[in-house]
Amino acid sequence: MIDGATRAGILRYVRGRRCREGGYCFYRLEEPNGSDTFHAVATLALLGALGEDVETVSFLKERQLPDGSYESVMQAYYCILSLDIFGQRPRLDPSAYLLSQFETYDPDLVPVEVPSVFRKLFLVAAAWRRLGLAPPPDKRGEILSFLLRFRKDDGGFGHPSSTLLETCQALAVFRLLGADFPGPGAEAFLRACEDPVYGFLNIPGVRPAFLEHVAAGVGAAGLLGLRPRYTRGLINFVSACRTTTGGFSRTTNTGIATLENTHEAVGILAALDGRGQQMTA
Repeated sequence: MIDGATRAGILRYVRGRRCREGGYCFYRLEEPNGSDTFHAVATLALLGALGEDVETVSFLKERQLPDGSYESVMQAYYCILSLDIFGQRPRLDPSAYLLSQFETYDPDLVPVEVPSVFRKLFLVAAAWRRLGLAPPPDKRGEILSFLLRFRKDDGGFGHPSSTLLETCQALAVFRLLGADFPGPGAEAFLRACEDPVYGFLNIPGVRPAFLEHVAAGVGAAGLLGLRPRYTRGLINFVSACRTTTGGFSRTTNTGIATLENTHEAVGILAALDGRGQQMTA
C-alpha cells in the first residue's frame, strides 16, 4: 500500500531528523526528545528499515532517572516502547514508578488540551505490557471499573461524551490488561464514526477529521476485529496529508509534517495492509 517512491520519501524525511549524537528532533535541531525519537523509531520499524543505532539506544536509556523513574509518564512510555523496538530494556527496573502512576483520577482535572481522558492509563498499561509485567489484581480491577464509568449509551467511551479517540484508548487498555470488552456496543459507535471522505470522524457526523482520528478509528477497528468500510476515502485522506518533505501533517494540503503524524500515517497504511498498527498516545 506504500509504494517505493512514497517509502523512500518517508525514510528520507525520518532519517533527516536524526540528531548527530542519537535521538530525533522533527524541527531538525540538536535537541532530541523522547516523543520524536519514539515516532521515528516506530516508523522505521514499520517500514522494515530500522538498523542498529547505539547512540539512540544510549539516549533513550539516559532519560531514566537514578531511582528508575522518568520525568513524566509520557517519557516512560516513549523510552520503554522505543527500547523494546530495539530489543532493549531500561537501565533500571521502572515497575515501581509505573505502578505509582497507574491510578484513577478526576477527569475534570485533565487539561483541556489532552485529547483523551484515558491517555495516562493507556500509556502506563502499554509500558507495563511491553516490559512483560502486569499490575496487581486489585489495581487492575480498579482501573477497569474506572473505565466502565465512562461507557456511554451509544457504546463509546469518553468524558463528557463519547469520542473515537477515547473509545480507542479505553478498548486498548482493556486489551492490554487482558480483559474482555464490555459488550458489543463499541462496534456500533465505531460504525457511527465512519465517514466516506475521511474514513473516520472523532464524533459521529462532526467534520472535519484529523489524522489522529483516523488512526484511532483504524486502531479501534483492529481491536474489535473489524474492517473499515470506507477504505478508499481513508487512504485518499491519509495520502493527501503527505507533504513535499515526504512526511505527513495532521490534515490535508496544509500544516507542517511531524514525526508523530508520519508515524500515524504509516501505521494506518500498515494496518490496512494487514501488518498491524502501533497504538500511540
